[in-house]
Amino acid sequence: MDYRESTLCLGTTDKLRCACCGGQTHSVNSIIIYGYYFLEYLPIFPVKRLTQVHCLQCQNVAEVPDNSSDLKLIFSSFALAFFNKLRLISTFTGSFLIVLFLSFYFSEEQKQQRQSQTHIDAPKVNDFYYLDYQKAVGDFRPHHKYRVAKIVDITAGTVSLVYGNYFYPLKATLRNGVGIGHTRRNDYFEQKQHHFSYAELDKLFQQGFIYRVVRPELNYIGRNMSAYMIDGNVVSKLEIVEQAWRYVPGKRQNTQAMALLKATYIEDRFEQAFTLLTRSAELGYAAGQTNLAELYLTGIEGKRDVDSAVYWLFKAALQGYQPAIEKYRVICQLEEACQIADFYQALNEAGTAYTIY
Repeated sequence: MDYRESTLCLGTTDKLRCACCGGQTHSVNSIIIYGYYFLEYLPIFPVKRLTQVHCLQCQNVAEVPDNSSDLKLIFSSFALAFFNKLRLISTFTGSFLIVLFLSFYFSEEQKQQRQSQTHIDAPKVNDFYYLDYQKAVGDFRPHHKYRVAKIVDITAGTVSLVYGNYFYPLKATLRNGVGIGHTRRNDYFEQKQHHFSYAELDKLFQQGFIYRVVRPELNYIGRNMSAYMIDGNVVSKLEIVEQAWRYVPGKRQNTQAMALLKATYIEDRFEQAFTLLTRSAELGYAAGQTNLAELYLTGIEGKRDVDSAVYWLFKAALQGYQPAIEKYRVICQLEEACQIADFYQALNEAGTAYTIY
């Protein structure tokens, strides 16, 4: 901390008599020595305060001791007393600004923390997780501190994440990297998926390994393009909203069902969606078969039907639908009776093209 002396004339008084010339008109000066950081004209707090009187007749300057009768006499004038107090308060300007900034900062931190906890409790596909590897167990390189992960799938209470291939030395560089579009690159995220239960994610959040969760918003760009955005910045690849029309059996029913599931104001939306998805699945539409399996896993009328879910996922997987293959693998890890080797063998025998990450 550095220090600076500031002198300010508060006004004049005629309530003192000069010891040298007997004159009664004096200029009253307030001298304050204050501490500051970096900005010389932004005082943090006063260190020392003096009051001087300057005789306007003989130019004699005298210091008025604190708690003296002369000081009380000078500041018996309301105007001088008011400006003196105002002058003193002004030397706390830096402190006021610091307190205001810290209050805003911590209120924003608390807001982000509450928002992140909400997203942890109810995750959605495409949520971004900001990871702090300093909170992780084990060694890490000095500059490999922060990383991004993204939810790519949620199946039967299991959340699948992919990690970014890049590490950042600071939280600010991670945030800036996301903002300028790092995550839009094809090679940004790893292909391998990591599976967690809701409870495991909550534990990682409480430990600080997941220090922030951000939910991108889907926005339309131009006439027929869309992308996910965070704080107005595009964080995903652009996708075509409208393509050339062609008839695909089951696609229309699947689209209608997914729209119904989002319509929370419709009481029987699950029943209507189930009927449409069943029709879509029976027509052989892989996405409809996968979404129907999700309904079975979530539980229709409070009952989960894993066997039916596995049946429809297998049907979609035989068509090479990669999301169905990934969901089948997740369920196979949870169900002891499931043999993943048999699943791969069936895909191979059917001549299905698929990828294992």
